[in-house]
Amino acid sequence: MTQECSILVDVYASWSTGHPTYRVYVDNDLLTERDFTWPGPEVYIQENIIVNLEPGAHSVRIEHANRHGSITVKNITVNGAASAANFIISE
Repeated sequence: MTQECSILVDVYASWSTGHPTYRVYVDNDLLTERDFTWPGPEVYIQENIIVNLEPGAHSVRIEHANRHGSITVKNITVNGAASAANFIISE
């Protein structure tokens, strides 16, 4: 049985020319691709990912999708608890 899960990820970006683009995956499912267009040149936003997941092992991944700037991920939480990018959903 699936359960609703809240995943929060701080996505940091820095660039000098051209905005970086990144993709958000949970397991192997691409959820979105975004251009980092917020004022910079160095800033972060918080991705709020709501997904339904089966109990078991899962992962969240933020992938830098172009050659502009850099993308860094920090402070992952799953259902309000600090987490690594690979996590377990209990029954």
